[in-house]
Formats: sequence, structure tokens, C-alpha cells
Amino acid sequence: MMKEIKKIIHALKVAKSIAIFSHSDPDFDAIGSSLGLKFALNNIGKNADYICNEEMSQTAKKFFGENFSVSHFNRENYDLFISLDNPTSSRCQNPECFSENTQSIVIDHHINLGFKAKYNYIKTNRSSCCELIFEILEKGKIKIDEKTATALYAGLSSDTNSFINSNTNADSLLVAHKLLKLGAQSVKFNEDFYRSISKKEIEIKKFIFNNFKSNKNICYCLVSQDDIKQLKASTKDFSSISSQLVSFEKSYIAFSVVEKEPKVFYFSFRSKMGYPTREIAQRLGGGGHDYACAGKIRDSKATVESVKNLIIKEIKKIYPKV
Repeated sequence: MMKEIKKIIHALKVAKSIAIFSHSDPDFDAIGSSLGLKFALNNIGKNADYICNEEMSQTAKKFFGENFSVSHFNRENYDLFISLDNPTSSRCQNPECFSENTQSIVIDHHINLGFKAKYNYIKTNRSSCCELIFEILEKGKIKIDEKTATALYAGLSSDTNSFINSNTNADSLLVAHKLLKLGAQSVKFNEDFYRSISKKEIEIKKFIFNNFKSNKNICYCLVSQDDIKQLKASTKDFSSISSQLVSFEKSYIAFSVVEKEPKVFYFSFRSKMGYPTREIAQRLGGGGHDYACAGKIRDSKATVESVKNLIIKEIKKIYPKV
């Protein structure tokens, strides 16, 4: 693995212009690792851009600023392509940039689902992609300034849910310690991410708590296109439903189904210890971690209700008594 890190560090240092991608519907780990790498590379004179044409959440805009990504991508402008926090080509905006024949890198902490590049650094025992970026920058002796440290800390903290999720380990805490010593603004992140809620977010929470249902020890919430329009909401407003529902005392497995585009259904799982859901997500075309995973289903004949029934059927195949 050290040989691969050395190759990646060399590729970073010889490249002139670098395009950084994360997965579709990016969370804070995807954004934080992408921006942390971008800022560090910018600091050593590299032209590095985070490429993302999706609308970001209000929390992300508040914390990182309004214009932290580039929406228009011209492949000819870059000589190195990097994918972060993404195990599958289906969630990459430009998968054609990644192969053994292109100057490309995949860095991820999920179980890889066949999405490979010329250089690959995949460690599934890490709680966030931000930890891997920190390790590469540290080993490459690439300076981590306060801005870089803050972006990486944000992704690490969010992916461990402030270090309480089951994926938190000694490495997570050690990297957090190092980032804080390098100036990561943890207080600002905690205020923006954990302790700040808008009126719109309160309305969304009311919708979730008024509309969630349970099937024994399975909790779920369904959000259709009509629901989104009636609430005058963005699809980003529903990104943390399953994380909220799994907190209920009798909930062993929680999931959400959000129709983010007509007949395109995004599902997300969160579960408690002893009830991993990654295999279920993979059966449905998704992926992720044992206790936090997601995916999408595109079906012109489906509804949120029929997708819910499909998910519960798959859950019961593995956990018939839940």
C-alpha cells in the first residue's frame, strides 16, 4: 500500500492541472476531502478544481462558501483526474476519465464496486475519505494549512457523526487531534453543522416526524416529488432522514426513499450494531458502509411506495424477525 501512496504523491506533484470529483449527491466527507485536497494542491502552485454540477445544501454553502465547486468541465484542461469517496462509476459525473489508461486516481474508504483508476488507494478500515487525504498529504510533506485542516476535519466529523458512529476508531481520533493542532476550526463547524437550524429545516423535520412509519423494528420515511413541491423544498433538505430515524429506541434499521427526480428514487440506510445493511444496499444497486449506505433506483413504473415495499422485502430476506 505504501508503494501506491508514493505513486499517488508523485502523480500529484508532477501534474499541472487537476480535476477532483466526488460522488453524486455529495455529503460533507465528499466535499471536505475534495476541498481539503484542492486547497493543499493550490498552496503548492497546482491548478486544482473540485468539479460538481449539483446544488449544494444550505449548510455546505454556509460553511464552505457559495462558490467552492466548478460546474462546467472540459477534460482537455486537466492532466490528472481524481475521484474521492466514491466506490462506483454510476455515481461519478465523468467516469470515462478513470481507467488504467488515463492519468487517474481513486481514493476511497468504501468497499470498491469495480470503479478503478491507474492508481488506487482504498482502505475500508478508515471512517472517512478525509483521513486518507490527510495521510497522503502528510506522507507527501504537502503543507496542511488552517483552511485545509478545517475542510478535512469537517468531513471527518460529519462522517462519524461527531465521533459517535460505529465507524469511529482510534485512527479517526488521532487524525482529528492532528487536524485540530494544525488549526482546524472545529467550533465554527460544530456551530454550522450541529447547532444551527433554519425555519425550513424545522419544517422538514416536522414533515419527517409526522410522516415516518414503522414495520416492527424498521423505521422509514417516504418523500415523493409532490411532497418536495408542496414543501417548496430542495432534495438536499432530505439528506439526513435515515440518520434521524435510526435514533428511535425501537428502530434497528432505518431507511428513507426520496424521489429526487421524476421516477428516480434515492434510498439511504442507517442501522444499529448487529444489523449491517450494506449487503441490502448492494442488492439494490447501491453501496457504502455496513451501517450507513445508500443508492438509487431508476424505474419509470415505480413509486415511493413500491420502492419501499422492495426494500422491506430485501431487509426481511436477511433479518426475517426484524
